[in-house]
Amino acid sequence: MELLNFTPLNGKPIRIMFSQRDPSIRKTGHGNVFIKNLDTSIDNKALHDTFAAFGTVLSCKVAVDSSGQSKGYGFVQFDNEEAAQNAIKQLNGMLINDKQVYVGLFIRRQERDQANGSPKFTNVYVKNFVKHILMRT
Repeated sequence: MELLNFTPLNGKPIRIMFSQRDPSIRKTGHGNVFIKNLDTSIDNKALHDTFAAFGTVLSCKVAVDSSGQSKGYGFVQFDNEEAAQNAIKQLNGMLINDKQVYVGLFIRRQERDQANGSPKFTNVYVKNFVKHILMRT
């Protein structure tokens, strides 16, 4: 499995990992790490190799755009919470390819939005003004 993992197939690196039949492991978010400010030269294999020193990596992915260029962030899932916390403690703020990276626990967008409270809207749309009202600045 390690031999063929990240080997290019049709121009894209393949990911080989054990099937996680229990969706609760994935959905709980335990052991999931978010990494941002990655150098564009960091690929899935480099990210995996960097984080494998802290524990068993179940899944590892660098986000890419439609042309295959890195978006500068990625995700790593460890088999346990301790490995994730250790990786965060050791790698957060570290320079990887001359860029200081942020490494923290992955938090779903819904949970981030709930923590920030309700969205704040700043735009106002007004219609049906009478023509004699002028704008004053």
